[in-house]
Amino acid sequence: MAVQLLCPNLRCRKFLSVPDDVRGKLVKCQHCQTMFRVPESKTVRKDPAGAAAGAKAEH
Repeated sequence: MAVQLLCPNLRCRKFLSVPDDVRGKLVKCQHCQTMFRVPESKTVRKDPAGAAAGAKAEH
């Protein structure tokens, strides 16, 4: 699935669509030639140690 994002150049701000496999890599805006890194995907990590500590604090 393609990633939809805005060019970070404040003078450009064009909407860009890049392939999902370029997450974390440098890409160039086709309009203004600004190089920027595509953000990594947001994943939710479950921390068993943190969850156990939080459960103990609640009781």
